[in-house]
Amino acid sequence: MKSYADNDYTFGVRIMPQKLIENSDGILQVYALNGNHIYPQKIDNMVFSSTDSSIIQVIGIEKGNGFITNIKLKTLGQGDAKIEIGAPGFVSQEIPITVYGNQNYPVKLLVQSTPTTLSINGPNMGYFTVELINNNGLPATSKNDILVNLDAADSKIAMLTDTHLLIKAGEYYGIERFEVTKVGTTEIFASANSLQPSSATVTVNQIGSPTIHMYVYPAKINNYQASTSYAVAQLTDASGNLIPAKEDIVIPVSINDPNANLTNSSPVIQNVESNAPIIIKKGSYWGYTNIAVSAGTNGTYNVLSSTPNGYVNSVPSQITTFTTKFYDDKSARLDILPILATGNDELIGVLHLEDNSGNPIIASHDMQIEIDSSDVNSLAVDDVMLNKGSGAALVFAKVGTSIPISLSLHVVTYNDQTVNPVISLPTSNSLNARSLVPKISSNTDFPIAVYPTDPSGNQVYFTNDSPLNAISNDYVSIQQSTIHKGDSIILVNSTSLKTGTSTVNILSNNDQTSITLQSFSNLPSQVVLDYSDPILMNIKNTMVAQILDLDAKPVFAQKDIVLKLISSNKDVLTLPENITIGKGQYYTPLEITPKSIGTSQVSIFADDMPLVTYKITVDQFSPTLSIIAPDSVLPGESLIASVTALDHGNPLKNMSVHWNVGGATIQNSDSITNQNGTANIVLLANSNSSTINLNVNATGLGYIPSHASKMVNINGTDGNVSYSNSTTGAISQIGKVQANLKAFKVGGIDTLPIVVLGTIAISGVLIKKKSLFSFKKTSSRINMQPK
Repeated sequence: MKSYADNDYTFGVRIMPQKLIENSDGILQVYALNGNHIYPQKIDNMVFSSTDSSIIQVIGIEKGNGFITNIKLKTLGQGDAKIEIGAPGFVSQEIPITVYGNQNYPVKLLVQSTPTTLSINGPNMGYFTVELINNNGLPATSKNDILVNLDAADSKIAMLTDTHLLIKAGEYYGIERFEVTKVGTTEIFASANSLQPSSATVTVNQIGSPTIHMYVYPAKINNYQASTSYAVAQLTDASGNLIPAKEDIVIPVSINDPNANLTNSSPVIQNVESNAPIIIKKGSYWGYTNIAVSAGTNGTYNVLSSTPNGYVNSVPSQITTFTTKFYDDKSARLDILPILATGNDELIGVLHLEDNSGNPIIASHDMQIEIDSSDVNSLAVDDVMLNKGSGAALVFAKVGTSIPISLSLHVVTYNDQTVNPVISLPTSNSLNARSLVPKISSNTDFPIAVYPTDPSGNQVYFTNDSPLNAISNDYVSIQQSTIHKGDSIILVNSTSLKTGTSTVNILSNNDQTSITLQSFSNLPSQVVLDYSDPILMNIKNTMVAQILDLDAKPVFAQKDIVLKLISSNKDVLTLPENITIGKGQYYTPLEITPKSIGTSQVSIFADDMPLVTYKITVDQFSPTLSIIAPDSVLPGESLIASVTALDHGNPLKNMSVHWNVGGATIQNSDSITNQNGTANIVLLANSNSSTINLNVNATGLGYIPSHASKMVNINGTDGNVSYSNSTTGAISQIGKVQANLKAFKVGGIDTLPIVVLGTIAISGVLIKKKSLFSFKKTSSRINMQPK
């Protein structure tokens, strides 16, 4: 016999269910292995413990099927732990176990602000969302109303519209608004009873106001008679980019004498004045007015603009008046302005006449001056008309929509002039889209926020009315909506159709954007079947059906889930037609007893889940039986015979033994095998029989019934001990008959002295020792592993 002390034994284990959820029960099945083969003997004096009792605990042992020990487990929290198990004669082991979080109820909050960055002088309203999240970081629906407390770290930066938010039962998020009132960064906090709090950051920037730049051309005016110059205003953003006006901008112009500190309201200099304010029309980036100089007025004057609220004024310009030649038709000069590539007719500069010394002169006759462009597709300049008696004229051109690689203008006149204009592209706002719900639960409604931003990424207002269209797909459906001029953000109703990730295009009249949306599901999406491989005959086998989500994580059923089972070979394995995983459960055990050895395909059908099929093998334990008995005895002589049960060379104790004897009287016998796997019998040979027919059947421990037989001659003279044939045809070395005799007790009484005395009395030989006999291990192999 191989003893436990040889340390040949290890533990075979199986966790039921395979994947455990916190705050639930499970079973750790333990059985003995020897040389990777099941040794179907009960493990005595087993000890066990958990490496982390805050995650999983051992709460007891329940009786299993014969040689299987069921360790009852209780999970308390999610995480990884190990169950340590040991027993005399076994190699101690640590069994790693992962406990998953419960996805069906929330444990923490998630907060998101939209937009995350705003400007103090732009749109000042945003949204923030509070979402319920489970242990796995996925959205979780509330089973009861949840009151969420809201607060801002600095309410002067972000002011909340309410300090509480109610997430109703059956929902998983709530939305509130905030307004920004001060530059800075702050946090919006959300907290609720029994839930981990969360926060989101809101940043408020100070963006420079639009700037009005003033140009005065020509800067020198001939005062020989009443003359005219032009004050031109252009609108730029804080970065200096030309931008169209969102509204009509009225800019009053004033003139003063920097030396005398007098303005054009003084009678002294009323001879230099602007005729009207500059008006930059909505949609345009420029405006102009005339500056009139009365004859004989001399001096240098500042030209100032008075900007409306929300705009910044540039440095003032100057105009100088003096007396020079009266009439001439000499050189024309172009004062060029910054140009925006709008595709429209735009004011690009002011043309004036000057002499060789650069002094302004007045046209002596009507003049038409041509200005040639090196790229008429980018800039085509209109001919300029200078009337007799005038000294300056505005220059207009058709501007393209792109920036040329090179561009020059040639002013056709005396002493020709070449000018290189600077053209810039219009800065355009971008369309942005973002789901207000950070983690979308599949098959639910949620809003998408759509808002414009400027080139710097700052939120701005929509400048035009426009339809808003979205291209839906198999994963998400987005309703059509409308953009209204002046809106800063709109919410679009959307619906998640199924779990997965997709990209949706959103379009307006002037722009488009795309958004990637991912939806998650806590609902079961697959079922798995756990079973021993192989399943064993003659014992109850436990299968476990378990439901998992798309990420193969265990999840509780939110309603009863009926599973339909089909076995392809009912002669091998018969299953119930239906089993149910009840609401609030995540697995169900199923006990089955196979009918015969073989294989069967088992299929599981369930609503909203894919079909799964398993090939299940049914096998059996097949022990080796061998009988030790003498070949012959004398009539009326007593003899002892024994049968030994082995599996892969290991003795099988506690096997049930049934003796069937002919030609002899049974005086005493064992009904089960001892720790050596042996059962003994004491016989008295009949005087009127020529042979003793010895038959033995062994059953139990999940083994198939096994049989062995031996025939002993009566009145024979050969007293050699021999071994019988067994049902398996394979015998292992057990030892000498004497060894069995010494160990043989019937009813607790050592039978050896009684037998010896009886033998002396009849002057016969009871048993003759002759030699040692060997047995071979040749039984079928069975290796059962969880599958």
